[in-house]
Amino acid sequence: MSGKNYYDILGVGEGASQDEIKKAYRKLAKQYHPDINPGNKQAEEKFKDVSEAHEILSDPKKRQQYDQMRKYGFGSQGFRPGNVHFDGFDFDLFRNRGQRTDRGGFSFEGFDHFGGLGDIFAQFFDLGERTRQERYGPRKGDNLIVTLSIPFELAISGGHTSFTVEKEKTCPSCNGGGAKPGSKVRTCPDCQGRGIVVIGQGGFGVSRPCPRCYGKGQIIENPCDRCWGSGQVKGRRCYKVKIPAGIDEGGQIRLRGEGQLGVAGGPPGDMLVTVHIQPHRFFKKKGNDITCEVPLSLSQAVLGSTLRIKTVNGKKVQLKIPPKTRDGSQFRLKGMGISKNGHRGDQYVTVRVKIPKNLNQEEKALFQEYEKESHVKN
Repeated sequence: MSGKNYYDILGVGEGASQDEIKKAYRKLAKQYHPDINPGNKQAEEKFKDVSEAHEILSDPKKRQQYDQMRKYGFGSQGFRPGNVHFDGFDFDLFRNRGQRTDRGGFSFEGFDHFGGLGDIFAQFFDLGERTRQERYGPRKGDNLIVTLSIPFELAISGGHTSFTVEKEKTCPSCNGGGAKPGSKVRTCPDCQGRGIVVIGQGGFGVSRPCPRCYGKGQIIENPCDRCWGSGQVKGRRCYKVKIPAGIDEGGQIRLRGEGQLGVAGGPPGDMLVTVHIQPHRFFKKKGNDITCEVPLSLSQAVLGSTLRIKTVNGKKVQLKIPPKTRDGSQFRLKGMGISKNGHRGDQYVTVRVKIPKNLNQEEKALFQEYEKESHVKN
């Protein structure tokens, strides 16, 4: 990082999505690529800047750290690696947080309190070959979070369902290599195939991904027509997932190895499927219990009645309503809830007494008698 505004370099706003960043990079990389502009030093510098900007902004973690540094006042203006100035920043905050390693180097692990800024500082200074390999070597891909909406009945009984996701996948044309089939790939002359370059800055060795090969260690002479050398393309894929019986709203199902592709040969991340349960017109879920409401006529509430109540397992059971039942009274159907992990919940039925708009003489008499008896008891 050299104090440049990476958003301006790519021509995107600070709130740009990953797709917008990728599209801007591909367009500019194609325009300024050294192989397309042989001998053009200005185009070569532009290509390096574009590659460096994409390297930071396309990685969510590095982008967050870069934005943090800009926020603290030494990202786009105050930080100058050439003379190692950090205008406006108080390094007393970091005192005694760093620590010496057993290899004689300096570790930035003590900076975790500052939201991962240590990772950014570690990029500025040469921390040894082992650190560089860990930073630019194979890395596991990010987890992919997907929201899946399922019917209420499926959440109760469990079962299988399918869904489709659009995500990055290995380019089928170049098999992930990034080169046009049949074309040659040569070792990067700038980094000698290591994928990183070390630049002297004010007495320090600053390591960063090679801007010529974008940290791959290889130069693609003829980029793949389908993926433009990235080795990845977007595609839709159908997944079948098992929904466990009784799953709760917001529950997650992990599909291992189905997340974003890894970096530099690293393994892919996982897919985390977050479940959203569609509402039911009659039932509501509360843990392993089921709740519902049923209407009750005034005469049923006063005289008592027997109702047939639907349950989540499809059966109908009889519920006895005693005389003089009040609106909002709740009744329990034991064992009629959700069966999960060997335990079965209950079903709670709330009655809602419907008051008729026009009472006939019989209903008025019953209501008056009910009120008279209530006053006597009270």
